[in-house]
Amino acid sequence: MFKWIRDVFTIKSIKRRIQLAFASIILLLFFSGAASLFELERVSHDTEEILLASKENVDLASEMISALNEQNDAMIQMAVIGGTLKDIAPKLAPCEESIKRLSEASERAQRRMKDTESASITDSLAVYTKRINELATTYINGDVHRAIASDTTSRMTTHSWYVNSYKPQYVTVSTQITKYMTGSESTLGPDVNRLSHTARRAVTPVFLALVVMTVVILMFYYFIHSYLIRPVLRINDELGDYLRYRTHFDRNIVCRDEIQTLRDRILALIQKQR
Repeated sequence: MFKWIRDVFTIKSIKRRIQLAFASIILLLFFSGAASLFELERVSHDTEEILLASKENVDLASEMISALNEQNDAMIQMAVIGGTLKDIAPKLAPCEESIKRLSEASERAQRRMKDTESASITDSLAVYTKRINELATTYINGDVHRAIASDTTSRMTTHSWYVNSYKPQYVTVSTQITKYMTGSESTLGPDVNRLSHTARRAVTPVFLALVVMTVVILMFYYFIHSYLIRPVLRINDELGDYLRYRTHFDRNIVCRDEIQTLRDRILALIQKQR
């Protein structure tokens, strides 16, 4: 039973063994290359995602800084340079637009960082953004001017209101936007680590294929040398000695498969000529 099973899985041909060896090497290279290409495709995809996320975070921070600076410029023009409601009228539209942009950008940043470790940063940013927008809206609506006009004993002016109320909030929001930029970059750390692991996985199949292929080639060389080259050289030497000196052809040459058949036929031919 075991002999029959062994015979089924035993290749009794040098030609088939050589073909199988080359086919094994080709298949090994194919599968290792396919695995590496698959992992490299994942590396490329992950890299694009990381770069896109980083670009979106930078664009969002730039949008918030731009809107905040435009709002601050408008507030300086209205509260510091132009003091009356009539003087600030041309600046109302740009200020309202900057309030809207800052609010929308802050909400987008909060949604992006909602499930990350830096969620607290965007939550604080949203709170401070709401406060500075409320201060700007209060000024645009004329509440600051009415408060100054109704309180005759107060020395508050629009300039002092800007310095004491608005500017500290402006500095705070600027600081929070900076924290958002650094925090959003730190959230990419796990993605970068995952990218490095994926890159190592892409190289591993090639490395293993090289190791296995080296072993296969060494075995293939040993097989060719032991069962093909050495017996053929021995048969050639024995046949040469027979033709020159009429010595006996060595029937004990160790060989297998087609080489053994060749040896037996040469031996039969020599015996027939005798």
